[in-house]
Amino acid sequence: MKLIVDKQKNGLTNPEFTKYLKNRVEKSELNQLEVDILQDTLFAALEGLGGLGLSANQIGFNKRACVINYNDEKLFLLNPIIKERSNEGFIFYEGCLSMPDTMKKPVRTLRSTYIVVQTDNLGEIRFEINPDEDKAGEKVSRDTMMTVIAQHEIDHLDGITIKDRVYTTTLVKKQSYGRNDKIVMKAPNGELVEVKYKKANDYFLKGYEIV
Repeated sequence: MKLIVDKQKNGLTNPEFTKYLKNRVEKSELNQLEVDILQDTLFAALEGLGGLGLSANQIGFNKRACVINYNDEKLFLLNPIIKERSNEGFIFYEGCLSMPDTMKKPVRTLRSTYIVVQTDNLGEIRFEINPDEDKAGEKVSRDTMMTVIAQHEIDHLDGITIKDRVYTTTLVKKQSYGRNDKIVMKAPNGELVEVKYKKANDYFLKGYEIV
């Protein structure tokens, strides 16, 4: 078992990274013994790596599951799906174990202020930031961290990395997208909307930007 990272030692893209972390993992049908083994394996791997969260595909298991371990609170999410998310977003700096360069230099991402996650083992869970506690001290609140970590790990299972979530006010050249490619745009009031690129101009005129 090993952590899959984006670059090989020679600096070239790791083919395993593309295979496991750039493709969506579909729902996994597992019996209870398989669930227990997967849960123990993920928590053991996470402890060894020293991170806050880990998805199964980060260590080469094509299973839709992930774990979170923050401030001694442990969660195992089996077949998690984000069924609802806020229209408002917030900026956060993130690093990823599978992208070692981001552990030294975190990237600025845009996350939803809350998400509602459906799982097979824990039912429905709501993660929401706590801006009041975030402002109370220099540390980020437990609620905000859990909200970010949950989105980060479920993104992995959807084939999305933090570099796909980078927040920038620089518009990407149109030729980078096909007409029917879906993009996320941010309104002046912070609302997020997913549209096909061919409709992006209508949103540009309203002050939206690609995120």
